[in-house]
Amino acid sequence: MKRIIQACALLCAIVLASIPGRAVAQPAGGGPITITIAGPGSQLSTIAVSGLKNLGGDDDHRVGSTFVGTLRRDLELSGYFRIIDPHAYIEDPQASGFELGQFNFADWRSINADFVVKGSVSAGAAGVKLTAFLYDVAQQRRMMGKNYNGDAGDVARMARRFADAILEAATGQRGPFDSRLALVSTRGGRFKEIYTQSIDGQDLFKLTGNPTINLFPSFDRSANHLLYLSYKSMAPALYLVDLKAQSEVKITSPRGRVIGGTISPDGERIVAAIERDGATNLYLITREGGEIRPLTDTNGINVSPAISLDGATLAFTSDRSGTPQIYVMSLAGGAPKRLTYRGDYNTTPVFSPQGDTLAYQSRNNGRFDIWTIPAGGGEPVQVTDGNGSNEYPSWSPDGRYLAFSSTRGYNSRIYIMMVGNRKIISALKEGNGNDSCPAWSGWLGE
Repeated sequence: MKRIIQACALLCAIVLASIPGRAVAQPAGGGPITITIAGPGSQLSTIAVSGLKNLGGDDDHRVGSTFVGTLRRDLELSGYFRIIDPHAYIEDPQASGFELGQFNFADWRSINADFVVKGSVSAGAAGVKLTAFLYDVAQQRRMMGKNYNGDAGDVARMARRFADAILEAATGQRGPFDSRLALVSTRGGRFKEIYTQSIDGQDLFKLTGNPTINLFPSFDRSANHLLYLSYKSMAPALYLVDLKAQSEVKITSPRGRVIGGTISPDGERIVAAIERDGATNLYLITREGGEIRPLTDTNGINVSPAISLDGATLAFTSDRSGTPQIYVMSLAGGAPKRLTYRGDYNTTPVFSPQGDTLAYQSRNNGRFDIWTIPAGGGEPVQVTDGNGSNEYPSWSPDGRYLAFSSTRGYNSRIYIMMVGNRKIISALKEGNGNDSCPAWSGWLGE
């Protein structure tokens, strides 16, 4: 019994509930999560995002406003840009052009814009056609442009994809916005449910709807599938959701109680933490639940599995040395290598997309902070500031940001950090409740 309690403590504080339910994607009430910059910026480039020129069908500018509003929000959240107040704009987007040579760069240089976004939109029965360009004001040149086609409901995603393209043009690396964030929240009451949303706070969906405990979401790389742990059938089990088909498969094991797990980036395999007779070990299984092979075999606790993006390496938490520490091993099998030696309680490892770094949580003076360490071993670095308890790190698909939950405010909330300079982006939610266990997907459709 002591081992069971210890294994559950390594995962989360869990209260069993017995009322079953069914996972269904549904719009969430209570308003969206809004995200604002909480840390000071430095050396930010100034960018103006002009309204889109209406080429027909968007006379009320509703479509154009959705694109422009989402794009401005994402660029501000990126931490690389300062958005110039639209009230300072001299130019009327409906009276000027959007192609090179059709507008005056001096109008944008006079308000100290480093970059300007201009474009056009047309909407009708056939859908939305949208064009957007990024211009370098000082050099008076077009840096890049994109054409998008879709429905009115696709416009916000068009803006996220263009924000990613702007970051790639300006920094050489694609941005993280065309992705999803999953999290655990009690915003709907006292039960822990799984939600998903865009990084900019839009498109909030409640994935589970059962009055019990749902934990530890993880995406495959394409964000087509999401794995989570639930007690909705009165005993812990993993559930694999096909997000497009809105269907799910329950995963159990004859080996014992499944108390956690993660899905591989390709979506084909799962590493499950299975408890039996006081010991918890990791097993590689198919996404239907068929066992492929055991990965650990100790009398202790092995939990919190994470798989590198190339599918080759497994990181996990084990108490085989006496205290919970981070280990890595080949997913094909072999002897694990211990990574962490500082701290007596290290858990929830997660690989960066590049595979060269792990983020994890480590306890000090009764509180957790987020640390990083080279995946091959080396000196760990503390990246959160000791403010509150900081837990459950998850990398953005570009590897420049970390999402994590923190009690630095009154409730537990999700925060996003720029790893390079540790600038924090705060995810603020509407209403009461706690948010935790963030999981950041890869880019959508990949």
